[in-house]
Amino acid sequence: MGRCPCPGDQAGQLSGAGGGPVRLLIYPHELAMGGSQINAIELAAAVRDFGHEVVVFATPGVLLDRVAELGLEFLEAPARRHSVDAETVRRLIGAVDQRGINLIHSYEWAPSLDAFFGPALLRGTPLVMTVLSMDVPGFLPRNVPLIVGTKGLADEQSTVRPLVHLMEPPVDTDFNASRGMLPARRQLGIEDHERVIAVVGRLTTDLGKVQGVLAAISVVDRIAEDRPAMLLVAGDGPGLREVRSSASAVNLRHGRVVIRVEGLVPDPRMIYDAADVVLGMGSSALRGMSFSKPVVVQGADGFWSLCTPGNTARFLQDGFYGRGIQEDLESTLSRLLTDDDLRIALGAYGRTLVEENFSLGVAARRLLAVYEHGERRSRSMQAERIGDYLRTSVEVAKFRASMRRQALARQKQQRGP
Repeated sequence: MGRCPCPGDQAGQLSGAGGGPVRLLIYPHELAMGGSQINAIELAAAVRDFGHEVVVFATPGVLLDRVAELGLEFLEAPARRHSVDAETVRRLIGAVDQRGINLIHSYEWAPSLDAFFGPALLRGTPLVMTVLSMDVPGFLPRNVPLIVGTKGLADEQSTVRPLVHLMEPPVDTDFNASRGMLPARRQLGIEDHERVIAVVGRLTTDLGKVQGVLAAISVVDRIAEDRPAMLLVAGDGPGLREVRSSASAVNLRHGRVVIRVEGLVPDPRMIYDAADVVLGMGSSALRGMSFSKPVVVQGADGFWSLCTPGNTARFLQDGFYGRGIQEDLESTLSRLLTDDDLRIALGAYGRTLVEENFSLGVAARRLLAVYEHGERRSRSMQAERIGDYLRTSVEVAKFRASMRRQALARQKQQRGP
Protein backbone atom coordinates (compact mmCIF):
# COMPACT_ATOMS: atom_id res chain seq x y z
CA MET A 1 0.00 0.00 0.00
CA GLY A 2 1.30 3.45 -0.88
CA ARG A 3 1.08 5.20 2.48
CA CYS A 4 1.23 8.94 2.84
CA PRO A 5 4.62 10.13 4.11
CA CYS A 6 4.86 11.42 7.64
CA PRO A 7 4.50 15.16 8.15
CA GLY A 8 7.66 17.13 7.86
CA ASP A 9 9.00 19.38 5.15
CA GLN A 10 6.85 17.74 2.46
CA ALA A 11 4.82 20.89 1.90
CA GLY A 12 7.72 22.70 0.33
CA GLN A 13 8.36 20.05 -2.33
CA LEU A 14 5.19 20.68 -4.32
CA SER A 15 5.67 23.35 -6.99
CA GLY A 16 4.11 24.36 -10.27
CA ALA A 17 5.58 25.53 -13.54
CA GLY A 18 8.83 27.42 -13.04
CA GLY A 19 8.89 26.46 -9.37
CA GLY A 20 5.90 28.70 -8.52
CA PRO A 21 2.78 27.81 -6.54
CA VAL A 22 0.67 24.90 -7.72
CA ARG A 23 -2.83 25.63 -9.03
CA LEU A 24 -5.25 23.17 -7.47
CA LEU A 25 -8.93 22.54 -8.21
CA ILE A 26 -10.83 20.99 -5.29
CA TYR A 27 -14.05 19.26 -6.33
CA PRO A 28 -16.38 18.14 -3.47
CA HIS A 29 -19.52 16.32 -4.53
CA GLU A 30 -21.77 19.13 -3.28
CA LEU A 31 -21.82 21.98 -0.76
CA ALA A 32 -24.63 20.61 1.36
CA MET A 33 -23.78 20.07 5.03
CA GLY A 34 -21.67 16.94 5.45
CA GLY A 35 -18.35 15.68 6.77
CA SER A 36 -16.75 14.97 3.39
CA GLN A 37 -17.58 18.46 2.10
CA ILE A 38 -16.37 20.20 5.26
CA ASN A 39 -13.11 18.25 5.09
CA ALA A 40 -12.65 19.25 1.45
CA ILE A 41 -13.18 22.94 2.19
CA GLU A 42 -11.06 23.14 5.34
CA LEU A 43 -8.18 21.20 3.78
CA ALA A 44 -8.38 23.42 0.69
CA ALA A 45 -7.90 26.49 2.89
CA ALA A 46 -5.02 24.85 4.78
CA VAL A 47 -3.26 23.96 1.52
CA ARG A 48 -3.85 27.52 0.27
CA ASP A 49 -2.18 28.81 3.43
CA PHE A 50 0.99 26.93 2.43
CA GLY A 51 1.20 29.31 -0.57
CA HIS A 52 -0.63 27.43 -3.31
CA GLU A 53 -3.50 28.65 -5.50
CA VAL A 54 -6.77 26.86 -4.78
CA VAL A 55 -10.21 27.04 -6.36
CA VAL A 56 -13.30 25.13 -5.19
CA PHE A 57 -15.53 23.74 -7.96
CA ALA A 58 -18.95 22.55 -6.75
CA THR A 59 -22.69 22.99 -6.93
CA PRO A 60 -23.84 25.72 -4.51
CA GLY A 61 -25.17 24.81 -1.08
CA VAL A 62 -25.22 25.90 2.53
CA LEU A 63 -21.46 25.43 2.88
CA LEU A 64 -20.86 28.18 0.32
CA ASP A 65 -20.80 30.57 3.29
CA ARG A 66 -17.93 28.57 4.81
CA VAL A 67 -16.07 28.76 1.49
CA ALA A 68 -16.44 32.56 1.54
CA GLU A 69 -15.51 32.75 5.24
CA LEU A 70 -12.24 30.94 4.51
CA GLY A 71 -11.52 33.26 1.58
CA LEU A 72 -11.49 30.50 -1.05
CA GLU A 73 -12.23 31.17 -4.70
CA PHE A 74 -15.41 29.44 -5.88
CA LEU A 75 -16.46 28.20 -9.33
CA GLU A 76 -20.04 27.05 -9.68
CA ALA A 77 -20.65 23.58 -11.09
CA PRO A 78 -23.95 22.81 -12.84
CA ALA A 79 -26.59 20.65 -11.18
CA ARG A 80 -25.79 16.99 -11.79
CA ARG A 81 -28.11 14.97 -14.03
CA HIS A 82 -26.13 11.76 -14.57
CA SER A 83 -23.37 9.72 -12.90
CA VAL A 84 -20.96 11.14 -15.51
CA ASP A 85 -22.52 14.47 -16.39
CA ALA A 86 -21.56 15.87 -19.82
CA GLU A 87 -22.19 19.53 -18.91
CA THR A 88 -20.23 19.19 -15.67
CA VAL A 89 -17.32 17.56 -17.53
CA ARG A 90 -17.35 20.35 -20.12
CA ARG A 91 -17.36 23.03 -17.42
CA LEU A 92 -14.61 21.21 -15.53
CA ILE A 93 -12.35 21.02 -18.59
CA GLY A 94 -12.96 24.72 -19.23
CA ALA A 95 -11.94 25.58 -15.67
CA VAL A 96 -8.75 23.52 -15.99
CA ASP A 97 -7.83 25.17 -19.29
CA GLN A 98 -8.63 28.73 -18.23
CA ARG A 99 -7.00 28.53 -14.81
CA GLY A 100 -3.98 26.47 -15.80
CA ILE A 101 -4.86 23.87 -13.16
CA ASN A 102 -1.96 21.57 -12.24
CA LEU A 103 -3.92 18.99 -10.23
CA ILE A 104 -7.52 18.09 -9.38
CA HIS A 105 -8.58 16.67 -6.02
CA SER A 106 -12.05 15.11 -6.22
CA TYR A 107 -14.14 13.97 -3.27
CA GLU A 108 -16.41 10.90 -3.53
CA TRP A 109 -17.26 8.86 -6.59
CA ALA A 110 -19.34 11.13 -8.84
CA PRO A 111 -16.82 14.04 -9.00
CA SER A 112 -14.03 11.48 -9.37
CA LEU A 113 -15.68 10.05 -12.49
CA ASP A 114 -16.25 13.53 -13.94
CA ALA A 115 -12.61 14.45 -13.38
CA PHE A 116 -11.31 11.12 -14.67
CA PHE A 117 -13.31 11.05 -17.91
CA GLY A 118 -12.74 14.78 -18.40
CA PRO A 119 -9.47 16.59 -17.62
CA ALA A 120 -7.49 13.55 -16.44
CA LEU A 121 -8.20 11.57 -19.60
CA LEU A 122 -8.42 14.36 -22.19
CA ARG A 123 -5.82 16.78 -20.80
CA GLY A 124 -3.61 14.48 -18.77
CA THR A 125 -4.31 16.57 -15.64
CA PRO A 126 -3.10 14.78 -12.50
CA LEU A 127 -5.98 13.58 -10.34
CA VAL A 128 -6.22 12.53 -6.69
CA MET A 129 -9.46 10.99 -5.37
CA THR A 130 -10.79 10.93 -1.80
CA VAL A 131 -13.56 8.55 -0.74
CA LEU A 132 -14.66 9.01 2.87
CA SER A 133 -17.59 6.61 2.66
CA MET A 134 -17.24 3.25 4.36
CA ASP A 135 -16.79 1.47 1.03
CA VAL A 136 -15.12 2.32 -2.28
CA PRO A 137 -17.15 1.65 -5.46
CA GLY A 138 -15.47 -0.97 -7.62
CA PHE A 139 -16.03 1.07 -10.78
CA LEU A 140 -13.63 3.87 -9.79
CA PRO A 141 -10.36 4.00 -11.79
CA ARG A 142 -7.64 1.91 -10.19
CA ASN A 143 -4.52 3.75 -11.30
CA VAL A 144 -5.51 7.09 -9.79
CA PRO A 145 -4.15 7.83 -6.28
CA LEU A 146 -6.88 7.17 -3.74
CA ILE A 147 -7.23 8.61 -0.22
CA VAL A 148 -9.44 6.79 2.27
CA GLY A 149 -10.25 7.57 5.88
CA THR A 150 -9.69 4.29 7.75
CA LYS A 151 -6.83 1.83 8.02
CA GLY A 152 -9.13 -1.12 7.40
CA LEU A 153 -10.36 0.38 4.14
CA ALA A 154 -6.81 1.28 3.10
CA ASP A 155 -5.67 -2.29 3.69
CA GLU A 156 -8.62 -3.62 1.68
CA GLN A 157 -8.11 -1.25 -1.25
CA SER A 158 -4.37 -1.90 -1.42
CA THR A 159 -5.14 -5.40 -2.70
CA VAL A 160 -6.65 -3.99 -5.92
CA ARG A 161 -4.98 -0.56 -6.27
CA PRO A 162 -1.29 0.30 -6.57
CA LEU A 163 -1.47 3.61 -4.69
CA VAL A 164 -3.66 4.04 -1.62
CA HIS A 165 -3.15 6.73 1.02
CA LEU A 166 -4.59 6.69 4.52
CA MET A 167 -5.72 10.04 5.87
CA GLU A 168 -8.21 10.14 8.71
CA PRO A 169 -10.68 13.05 8.35
CA PRO A 170 -9.01 16.10 9.95
CA VAL A 171 -10.56 18.57 12.35
CA ASP A 172 -9.89 22.29 12.62
CA THR A 173 -9.28 22.17 16.37
CA ASP A 174 -9.14 25.97 16.68
CA PHE A 175 -12.48 26.48 14.95
CA ASN A 176 -14.06 23.48 16.68
CA ALA A 177 -13.29 24.25 20.32
CA SER A 178 -15.53 24.89 23.28
CA ARG A 179 -16.49 28.49 24.08
CA GLY A 180 -18.51 27.37 27.09
CA MET A 181 -21.58 25.20 27.63
CA LEU A 182 -23.72 27.76 29.47
CA PRO A 183 -23.44 30.56 26.86
CA ALA A 184 -24.37 28.06 24.12
CA ARG A 185 -27.38 26.88 26.11
CA ARG A 186 -28.56 30.40 26.77
CA GLN A 187 -28.30 31.16 23.07
CA LEU A 188 -30.36 28.05 22.30
CA GLY A 189 -32.81 28.62 25.14
CA ILE A 190 -31.95 25.39 27.00
CA GLU A 191 -32.19 25.27 30.78
CA ASP A 192 -28.93 24.77 32.69
CA HIS A 193 -30.24 21.71 34.54
CA GLU A 194 -31.11 19.77 31.36
CA ARG A 195 -28.96 16.78 30.42
CA VAL A 196 -28.45 17.24 26.68
CA ILE A 197 -27.52 14.56 24.16
CA ALA A 198 -26.68 16.03 20.73
CA VAL A 199 -26.40 14.53 17.28
CA VAL A 200 -25.26 16.51 14.23
CA GLY A 201 -25.39 15.04 10.73
CA ARG A 202 -27.31 14.36 7.55
CA LEU A 203 -30.64 12.59 8.09
CA THR A 204 -30.28 9.99 5.37
CA THR A 205 -30.37 6.19 5.17
CA ASP A 206 -26.72 6.26 4.05
CA LEU A 207 -24.64 4.36 6.65
CA GLY A 208 -27.75 3.96 8.79
CA LYS A 209 -27.68 7.60 9.92
CA VAL A 210 -31.40 8.36 10.20
CA GLN A 211 -32.16 4.90 11.60
CA GLY A 212 -29.70 5.63 14.41
CA VAL A 213 -31.34 8.99 15.14
CA LEU A 214 -34.78 7.36 15.31
CA ALA A 215 -33.40 4.73 17.69
CA ALA A 216 -31.86 7.48 19.85
CA ILE A 217 -35.25 9.23 20.00
CA SER A 218 -36.81 6.07 21.44
CA VAL A 219 -34.02 5.70 23.99
CA VAL A 220 -34.18 9.32 25.17
CA ASP A 221 -37.98 9.00 25.36
CA ARG A 222 -37.47 6.28 28.00
CA ILE A 223 -34.64 8.06 29.83
CA ALA A 224 -36.72 11.24 30.09
CA GLU A 225 -39.25 9.39 32.26
CA ASP A 226 -36.79 9.61 35.17
CA ARG A 227 -34.62 12.67 34.53
CA PRO A 228 -34.62 16.00 32.60
CA ALA A 229 -33.00 14.64 29.44
CA MET A 230 -33.18 16.19 25.98
CA LEU A 231 -32.04 14.98 22.55
CA LEU A 232 -30.89 17.86 20.33
CA VAL A 233 -30.92 16.91 16.62
CA ALA A 234 -29.21 19.15 14.04
CA GLY A 235 -29.33 18.08 10.41
CA ASP A 236 -31.31 18.00 7.20
CA GLY A 237 -32.08 15.36 4.64
CA PRO A 238 -34.84 13.07 3.38
CA GLY A 239 -35.37 11.63 6.86
CA LEU A 240 -36.13 15.00 8.48
CA ARG A 241 -39.92 14.64 8.24
CA GLU A 242 -39.90 11.21 9.93
CA VAL A 243 -37.57 12.48 12.65
CA ARG A 244 -39.83 15.48 13.32
CA SER A 245 -42.90 13.25 13.43
CA SER A 246 -41.28 10.93 16.00
CA ALA A 247 -40.10 13.94 18.03
CA SER A 248 -43.59 15.44 18.09
CA ALA A 249 -45.09 12.20 19.39
CA VAL A 250 -42.51 11.97 22.19
CA ASN A 251 -42.90 15.63 23.17
CA LEU A 252 -46.70 15.33 23.23
CA ARG A 253 -46.48 12.28 25.49
CA HIS A 254 -44.17 14.05 27.99
CA GLY A 255 -45.86 17.44 27.82
CA ARG A 256 -42.47 19.13 27.30
CA VAL A 257 -39.67 19.28 24.74
CA VAL A 258 -37.69 16.07 25.07
CA ILE A 259 -36.65 15.79 21.41
CA ARG A 260 -35.66 19.12 19.86
CA VAL A 261 -35.17 19.00 16.08
CA GLU A 262 -33.28 22.02 14.76
CA GLY A 263 -33.13 21.01 11.10
CA LEU A 264 -30.20 22.36 9.14
CA VAL A 265 -27.74 24.34 11.29
CA PRO A 266 -25.03 25.86 9.04
CA ASP A 267 -22.70 26.45 11.99
CA PRO A 268 -23.35 23.64 14.51
CA ARG A 269 -20.68 24.68 17.02
CA MET A 270 -23.24 25.87 19.57
CA ILE A 271 -24.99 22.48 19.28
CA TYR A 272 -21.81 20.62 20.23
CA ASP A 273 -21.05 23.17 22.96
CA ALA A 274 -24.49 22.85 24.55
CA ALA A 275 -24.24 19.06 24.83
CA ASP A 276 -23.33 16.86 27.76
CA VAL A 277 -22.89 13.89 25.40
CA VAL A 278 -22.52 13.67 21.60
CA LEU A 279 -23.74 10.85 19.37
CA GLY A 280 -22.07 10.61 15.98
CA MET A 281 -20.00 8.82 13.40
CA GLY A 282 -16.93 9.77 11.39
CA SER A 283 -16.23 13.50 11.24
CA SER A 284 -19.17 14.37 13.50
CA ALA A 285 -17.80 12.10 16.24
CA LEU A 286 -14.37 13.72 15.93
CA ARG A 287 -15.86 17.21 16.13
CA GLY A 288 -17.73 16.22 19.25
CA MET A 289 -14.42 15.15 20.80
CA SER A 290 -12.84 18.41 19.68
CA PHE A 291 -15.42 20.16 21.89
CA SER A 292 -14.26 17.99 24.84
CA LYS A 293 -17.48 15.97 24.89
CA PRO A 294 -17.77 12.23 25.55
CA VAL A 295 -18.84 10.57 22.30
CA VAL A 296 -20.98 7.50 21.71
CA VAL A 297 -20.06 6.30 18.21
CA GLN A 298 -23.00 5.45 15.98
CA GLY A 299 -22.94 2.84 13.23
CA ALA A 300 -25.31 0.67 11.23
CA ASP A 301 -27.63 -2.13 12.34
CA GLY A 302 -27.94 -0.88 15.92
CA PHE A 303 -24.26 -0.20 16.56
CA TRP A 304 -23.40 2.10 19.49
CA SER A 305 -20.11 2.24 21.37
CA LEU A 306 -18.75 4.77 23.85
CA CYS A 307 -15.30 5.93 22.72
CA THR A 308 -12.80 5.19 25.50
CA PRO A 309 -9.04 4.63 25.76
CA GLY A 310 -9.79 0.91 25.68
CA ASN A 311 -11.41 0.86 22.21
CA THR A 312 -9.69 3.76 20.45
CA ALA A 313 -7.39 1.39 18.52
CA ARG A 314 -10.45 -0.25 16.98
CA PHE A 315 -11.85 3.10 15.84
CA LEU A 316 -8.49 4.16 14.41
CA GLN A 317 -8.51 0.91 12.42
CA ASP A 318 -12.09 1.04 11.15
CA GLY A 319 -13.00 4.70 11.43
CA PHE A 320 -15.40 6.07 14.00
CA TYR A 321 -18.14 3.75 12.81
CA GLY A 322 -19.24 0.15 13.23
CA ARG A 323 -21.89 -2.43 12.39
CA GLY A 324 -24.09 -4.64 14.53
CA ILE A 325 -25.10 -4.50 18.18
CA GLN A 326 -22.18 -3.46 20.39
CA GLU A 327 -23.55 -1.68 23.47
CA ASP A 328 -26.97 -0.89 24.86
CA LEU A 329 -27.42 2.81 24.15
CA GLU A 330 -29.86 3.35 27.00
CA SER A 331 -27.54 1.98 29.68
CA THR A 332 -24.54 3.83 28.19
CA LEU A 333 -26.36 7.17 28.16
CA SER A 334 -27.84 6.63 31.63
CA ARG A 335 -24.35 6.03 33.01
CA LEU A 336 -22.91 9.10 31.28
CA LEU A 337 -25.73 11.42 32.29
CA THR A 338 -25.36 10.53 35.97
CA ASP A 339 -21.55 10.48 36.23
CA ASP A 340 -20.08 13.98 35.94
CA ASP A 341 -16.50 12.78 36.51
CA LEU A 342 -16.75 10.21 33.70
CA ARG A 343 -18.04 12.81 31.26
CA ILE A 344 -15.23 15.23 32.15
CA ALA A 345 -12.54 12.54 31.87
CA LEU A 346 -13.74 11.19 28.53
CA GLY A 347 -14.20 14.71 27.17
CA ALA A 348 -10.61 15.62 28.02
CA TYR A 349 -9.37 12.34 26.53
CA GLY A 350 -11.24 12.93 23.27
CA ARG A 351 -9.89 16.48 22.89
CA THR A 352 -6.32 15.22 23.32
CA LEU A 353 -6.94 12.37 20.88
CA VAL A 354 -8.15 14.78 18.18
CA GLU A 355 -5.34 17.29 18.75
CA GLU A 356 -2.65 14.63 18.49
CA ASN A 357 -4.05 12.58 15.60
CA PHE A 358 -6.49 14.62 13.53
CA SER A 359 -5.30 18.24 13.44
CA LEU A 360 -5.81 20.17 10.23
CA GLY A 361 -2.19 21.33 9.94
CA VAL A 362 -0.77 17.80 10.08
CA ALA A 363 -3.33 16.62 7.52
CA ALA A 364 -2.53 19.48 5.12
CA ARG A 365 1.17 18.61 5.11
CA ARG A 366 0.36 14.98 4.44
CA LEU A 367 -2.02 15.98 1.66
CA LEU A 368 0.63 18.08 -0.06
CA ALA A 369 2.91 15.03 -0.06
CA VAL A 370 0.12 13.03 -1.74
CA TYR A 371 -0.26 15.76 -4.38
CA GLU A 372 3.46 15.78 -5.08
CA HIS A 373 3.45 11.99 -5.47
CA GLY A 374 0.33 12.13 -7.66
CA GLU A 375 1.92 14.68 -10.00
CA ARG A 376 4.99 12.51 -10.51
CA ARG A 377 2.93 9.39 -11.10
CA SER A 378 0.61 11.08 -13.61
CA ARG A 379 3.53 12.03 -15.86
CA SER A 380 4.51 8.38 -16.30
CA MET A 381 1.19 6.54 -16.59
CA GLN A 382 -0.10 7.02 -20.16
CA ALA A 383 -0.42 3.28 -20.82
CA GLU A 384 -2.17 2.67 -17.49
CA ARG A 385 -4.57 5.54 -18.21
CA ILE A 386 -5.85 3.86 -21.38
CA GLY A 387 -6.37 0.55 -19.60
CA ASP A 388 -8.09 2.31 -16.73
CA TYR A 389 -10.39 4.11 -19.18
CA LEU A 390 -11.54 0.83 -20.75
CA ARG A 391 -12.12 -0.97 -17.43
CA THR A 392 -13.81 2.00 -15.78
CA SER A 393 -16.08 2.60 -18.79
CA VAL A 394 -17.32 -0.99 -18.65
CA GLU A 395 -17.84 -0.93 -14.88
CA VAL A 396 -19.70 2.42 -14.97
CA ALA A 397 -21.96 1.09 -17.74
CA LYS A 398 -22.77 -1.93 -15.54
CA PHE A 399 -23.47 0.36 -12.60
CA ARG A 400 -25.82 2.53 -14.65
CA ALA A 401 -27.66 -0.53 -15.96
CA SER A 402 -28.08 -1.82 -12.41
CA MET A 403 -29.45 1.53 -11.24
CA ARG A 404 -31.94 1.57 -14.14
CA ARG A 405 -33.14 -1.96 -13.29
CA GLN A 406 -33.63 -1.02 -9.65
CA ALA A 407 -35.53 2.15 -10.63
CA LEU A 408 -37.82 0.19 -12.94
CA ALA A 409 -38.43 -2.40 -10.23
CA ARG A 410 -39.39 0.33 -7.75
CA GLN A 411 -41.76 1.91 -10.29
CA LYS A 412 -43.39 -1.47 -10.94
CA GLN A 413 -43.78 -2.10 -7.21
CA GLN A 414 -45.36 1.33 -6.69
CA ARG A 415 -47.86 0.72 -9.53
CA GLY A 416 -48.88 -2.59 -7.97
CA PRO A 417 -50.32 -5.64 -9.71
